[in-house]
Amino acid sequence: MGFARFLHMLGQCLWIGGGIAAMTLAISSRGEHPSLRAAVYRLLGRIQAVVIAPGAVITVLSGIWLTMGMARVGRSEELGKAGLATMQGAGIIAGILVLFVALPTANLLARVSVPDEKGQMSPAFERLRKRQMIVSSVAGVLAVLALAGARLF
Repeated sequence: MGFARFLHMLGQCLWIGGGIAAMTLAISSRGEHPSLRAAVYRLLGRIQAVVIAPGAVITVLSGIWLTMGMARVGRSEELGKAGLATMQGAGIIAGILVLFVALPTANLLARVSVPDEKGQMSPAFERLRKRQMIVSSVAGVLAVLALAGARLF
């Protein structure tokens, strides 16, 4: 169980830390020249694929491993507690959002992050940027709720 806890905390650090770094970069790039902004969004696609998504996978899978371990060692009465249920529910939903919406959106966003000859970004860029902002914000709030779930309830 100790190794599963280590993986769970490592995944949380990657996921939430990567998300905060990505949010900071995206907000900081708003007023920059389109070519620099395009480069930032290509980097954000890599951060999503190399840090955030793997962190979400590690967190969710190790959380499932920890839950199964609790049931195996006779601590099943803890499985029904509100805090643990909040952690599990919010974490799984956030993980699904990261893997099946935010990661593909970040990859698409990285591909369309090329300014035209006038220095303007395509309309697809703005649409995908807004989708990424909303989905990542919701997933981030759920991830923090999951992190706090066991302590708050």
